[in-house]
Amino acid sequence: MSKPAFIVDGFTEKLIIGQICPGNPIRRTDLNGKSVSILAIANKISSLIRLLNNKYYPIIIVIDREDREEDCDTIIKELKLEIEKKGIGNQDIRISVADRMLENWIIADWDNLGSKIPKPKETDSLKGSSIIKRELGSYGKTTDGVNLFVQSNPETIYQNSPSFKKFIDVLEGVDCIYTNFEK
Repeated sequence: MSKPAFIVDGFTEKLIIGQICPGNPIRRTDLNGKSVSILAIANKISSLIRLLNNKYYPIIIVIDREDREEDCDTIIKELKLEIEKKGIGNQDIRISVADRMLENWIIADWDNLGSKIPKPKETDSLKGSSIIKRELGSYGKTTDGVNLFVQSNPETIYQNSPSFKKFIDVLEGVDCIYTNFEK
C-alpha cells in the first residue's frame, strides 16, 4: 500500500490536496510565478524530499505552468532531470503540472460555476482565476478556490482538461477520495 507525500506550489494547492487526499503530508515550495526557474523549484523540491527522509512513496509534485513558454510535458521532464541531478532519482517521484494554473481545472467543470456564458472550447492555458473572478464577481483563492474545486465533478474535469487527466493518472495506486470515479 502506498504512503504518499505531496509537494505543491502554495496554500491553495495544499488546502485542496488536504481535502481530496486527506491524511497525507503536504509540503509547499512557496515558489510560483513565471519568473521562478525550474532549477530553483527543483532545488526547493529536492530539499523537501530529503526532509521526508524516505518515509513516503510516491512523492507527488503538483505545480502550475504559470506563464512559462514551455508546455507541461517539457516542464515535467526538465523538473525531473534537475531533481535527479540533485541525487534524488531513486524514489517514486510523480510530477503533475496544471496548465497555466490550478483554477483551470476548476473551470473545466464549467457548470459548477453557474455561468451564463458558454463554456470555452478549451480551459487549459487560460487565465482561470481571472475567469472565475469575472464569473463570480470576486474570488478568494484559499476560500472560493478550495470550495469550488472540492464541489467540482472530477469526471467532468478529467474529460475536459488534459493537464488534470495527467494529474489523476499520476495518482494511480494512491488512495484519494476524489479520484474514485470511472476513468
